[in-house]
Amino acid sequence: MKSVPQSIESGKLNFLEVLNLGIAQIILWGGSYFLLSVLAKDIIAEMSWSYQQVYGCLSLALLVSGLLLPLVGRTIQQTDRNAVLLFSGLVMAMGLIIIGSSSNFLMFASGWVIIGTAMAMGLYDALFAAIGKRYSFNVAKSIVWITLVSSLAPSVSWLFTSYILDSFGWRNTCYIYAILLIITIFPIHMHVFKNKAGNKSILKDETLESSVELFRSKLYYLLSANFTLGAVITTTIIIHLIEILLHGKTEMSMVLIVISFLGPSQAMARVMELIIGKKTAIEMSFISTTIIFLGMVLIFASPILAIPGVIVFGIGNGMRSVLRGTLPLSVYGRDNYALIIGRLARMPLLAQATAPFLGGYLIQQFGMVFFLCVISFMAIVNIFLIALIKQAIEQYKLISIHE
Repeated sequence: MKSVPQSIESGKLNFLEVLNLGIAQIILWGGSYFLLSVLAKDIIAEMSWSYQQVYGCLSLALLVSGLLLPLVGRTIQQTDRNAVLLFSGLVMAMGLIIIGSSSNFLMFASGWVIIGTAMAMGLYDALFAAIGKRYSFNVAKSIVWITLVSSLAPSVSWLFTSYILDSFGWRNTCYIYAILLIITIFPIHMHVFKNKAGNKSILKDETLESSVELFRSKLYYLLSANFTLGAVITTTIIIHLIEILLHGKTEMSMVLIVISFLGPSQAMARVMELIIGKKTAIEMSFISTTIIFLGMVLIFASPILAIPGVIVFGIGNGMRSVLRGTLPLSVYGRDNYALIIGRLARMPLLAQATAPFLGGYLIQQFGMVFFLCVISFMAIVNIFLIALIKQAIEQYKLISIHE
């Protein structure tokens, strides 16, 4: 009788493993997506680069991540060792060291290319793919718990990075954060995804031909469209939230209070996922997409409704983060999960990379009202897409049964 890997024997992640993975995500998000929120001002002041140049490098990182994710998903699917996830922290640390040492913009941008590679290797999509392949029970619940912990990433990483910045400057902040990544990410992932020598995965990889068929299906295109629209809507609203609130005649002091509710409300969404866990993933998708739209309406309608609007919007966006992992899992199962999630993540990340420029262009050229109308229309379309996805899922499962 063949031995079975420890992770398959245990069947699910335990509490300590979930906590460790959540902490790893906080550190990885803090060293990439949320880094410039703290360091940008000092970088611009020292290097005399424009705001667009500095933040354009984050868009570049997102672009690189989106292009690499299908390869990352395929690698996770076809190999037993989680080398991609294991070395994500080391790669991100390399990018931060280059950024901290940069004397010109080309060197700075190249550091962000490396960070974009690390984002593809270690953030949610790669982690969800690895968990979906490796563990057999309570995968969806594990994803919810991990995102519950990692939803603290903005608050924790901003506070930590700000403290280091005030004491050591932006270059040394990059170096210190790189050291933190080196000493934490590899051991955490090594412990959670440990392999016994000589053991092989009991999961069978799909052939390339059968995988290609999945990516040509109506269901795949609908899911990709839904995820992409969701990424554009939420990213654009979050990036331009201060401008939206100021346009609605909200005082700047009140704006700062309003936006402070975004992070906690996203964490609240994870708690709701656990409370109403009996809902199917497609039902949760409908709830998430609908309340994102409702939150937008409240934010746009009146300054008085801004706080409840941000809370509702944050809950919907928090649910959307979870559904990036749980919806494909519920549709395709574990056998194709790593491949599917890697491919499904590509277009949303590419869209996120262009979202700041798209929003800024619409506001500058056509005004805030036109921008809000366009984003609202996209949100309505996304709600209708859920109905089409539900129908396509039913057809897909009927075909699978007959086969």
